[in-house]
Amino acid sequence: MLTASKQAFKLLSFSRQFMLAIIAVLMVGMVTIGLWLGQQIENNAVNRAAAISAVYVESIFAAQLHDWPSGEILDKETHAVLDRIFIEGPLHREVLRFKLWDASGRIDYSNDHAQIGLRFPVKGHLAAAFAGTVQAKISDLKDSDNQPEQTRWSQLLEVYVPIRSSAHGEVIAVAEFYLSVENLKHDISAAQQRSWALVAFSTLAIYVLLFSLVRRANNTIQDQQRDLRHQLEQLRSALAENDHMREQLREAGVSTTTLSEEFLIRIAADLHDGPAQTIAFALMRFDEFAATCRDCASSPSSTDQDLRSIQSALQSSLRDIRRISSGLAIPGMDEMSLADTARRAVRDFERLSGQTIQTEIDETLDKAPLSVKITVYRLLQESLTNSRRYAPGGAPLVHVQRTDGQVLVTITDHGAGFDPQSAAVAGRLGLAFMRERVRLLGGIFEIDSAPGRGTCIRARLPLSTDEMIHA
Repeated sequence: MLTASKQAFKLLSFSRQFMLAIIAVLMVGMVTIGLWLGQQIENNAVNRAAAISAVYVESIFAAQLHDWPSGEILDKETHAVLDRIFIEGPLHREVLRFKLWDASGRIDYSNDHAQIGLRFPVKGHLAAAFAGTVQAKISDLKDSDNQPEQTRWSQLLEVYVPIRSSAHGEVIAVAEFYLSVENLKHDISAAQQRSWALVAFSTLAIYVLLFSLVRRANNTIQDQQRDLRHQLEQLRSALAENDHMREQLREAGVSTTTLSEEFLIRIAADLHDGPAQTIAFALMRFDEFAATCRDCASSPSSTDQDLRSIQSALQSSLRDIRRISSGLAIPGMDEMSLADTARRAVRDFERLSGQTIQTEIDETLDKAPLSVKITVYRLLQESLTNSRRYAPGGAPLVHVQRTDGQVLVTITDHGAGFDPQSAAVAGRLGLAFMRERVRLLGGIFEIDSAPGRGTCIRARLPLSTDEMIHA
């Protein structure tokens, strides 16, 4: 039940949670303050009545008991005077019971003559009165000396007034008198009702004020939350659009890489089937013509030298065209794994350069998108070519390994090194092409080099991307 209440409370808005909490706090505060004020009103009313009665009683007894020796029985004359005041006189309508105590706890006089001479312990309010202070309380008449009063009344106002000696000012007796509480209770109840009304009105005013402030703050918070939700939706929409654009860019990069490779293959085929065949045919006819011309008696002496020069130029052009054709095309890449592609790039470079390359290639690199294999091949091809060109004694090292769903390609040499920023400003196209190839596939391209400490090229490429052609 308690858990369900907590959950229901949490579902409420902030303003309602606050108002429910503040209602509980204000109710507790109102009850506490109301009870405290009621008690204070009752105490003040009792003390005020006691003070007024004390002044009146002291004025009566000052003349009658100023020479009374404490501890002795009142004489008959004083006894008769007190009877006339508290039994026969008009005061008996106000003072329902009167007792005169000495310091030993004996009742020396009472308008109930049956109590005269009785002794009771001096304690509580009686002892405090002998100490010199006026005492008053609304009594339920439960004390041992109140049994005669208990038979007639349920509650009375008890007032204890110290009687002092006129000579020394010491307390020689205590006058205890009992007053009706009906009028006093009516006054106390009316005052308490007014105090409760004031407390309730103040509590209601505080509640209304807090409610207005919290409601205004809650409305402001709700407006801000709506604005934040609207901004969040806009941000999500922008992020979704950016993701879509990034996906389109990646797809464009994949398509560009594949199309570029296909374009290079077409150029290589055109070179091989066009100019290369034409030069080969021309070279074959030239050989036939050269053999005929050598046998001519009328040919100049320099003819043989010229023919050899032309033949050498044609052969060199044919070799260049075939080399360019073979460099542009990568036959059989569709069937190769990524590890085979990396080894193929290294072997092709070793065959052309005559240089041996140290390699560490992860054999678990099997299937990968075609665009990734093309980029790895071209990256190794360009990096090794640059290493041979700019660091001929650098002894390059090639590492190709799998890491966190990516392929990490690292080419390191110990050549002269260079400043990457200066190289970018100088327009080193090979580095720019490598960087753009990697970025088009969503990879990361890094160059770590400095003059005098070699060069390290790192590239991270994804091994699985959507809508890529897999081997």
